[in-house]
Amino acid sequence: MPLPTDLQATAGRRRQPRHPGRTDIALGQRVVHAKFGYGTVAEIEGNKLEIDFEKAGRKRVLDSFVSPA
Repeated sequence: MPLPTDLQATAGRRRQPRHPGRTDIALGQRVVHAKFGYGTVAEIEGNKLEIDFEKAGRKRVLDSFVSPA
């Protein structure tokens, strides 16, 4: 069964994230969050970060809620 015409144009292309994310935060970087404290960036997906916090464990947060430590 062929793809509908509107999907054929995007088939095989990776979608760009709606929110590209910050350029001042990188994998492995230490950051600080107001509630969860200090942590290390483990994954980045657009503007969503997965962070290993020292006391709160691994959390997924928006990049706008953290600052470089």
